[in-house]
Amino acid sequence: KWAQSQGIPGMLPGAELHVTIVYSREPLDWMKTGESWNAELKISAGGARVMEVFNGGAIVLSFVSGELSYRHGNILEAGGSHDFPDYQPHITIGYTDDPDFDISGIEPYQGVIELGPEIFEELRTS
Repeated sequence: KWAQSQGIPGMLPGAELHVTIVYSREPLDWMKTGESWNAELKISAGGARVMEVFNGGAIVLSFVSGELSYRHGNILEAGGSHDFPDYQPHITIGYTDDPDFDISGIEPYQGVIELGPEIFEELRTS
């Protein structure tokens, strides 16, 4: 409801909203990554939150999560790779192909964020 009220273009269906912990181009033995601390993760309301458009047109809600950042590092130590200089926990909300899309008018979501279990899947490059 929040995203719809903000007029975010190219919104993903609810079932496709996701947080990427690692996008590894290197083959990864998932059994070596261990397990997350919790089957579900709840991010408290409020805190530092920013709307951004990532390279490629992904419209995201960036937020702070020590657990997700730790898990990211844990998977890198197990052999995963990461194409970006830093890891920023974020929820991909939608996509835009408009290079002039102005994100400044979108208010970041401030409510509780409830995340389900980790889902491992092979990298889709197309």
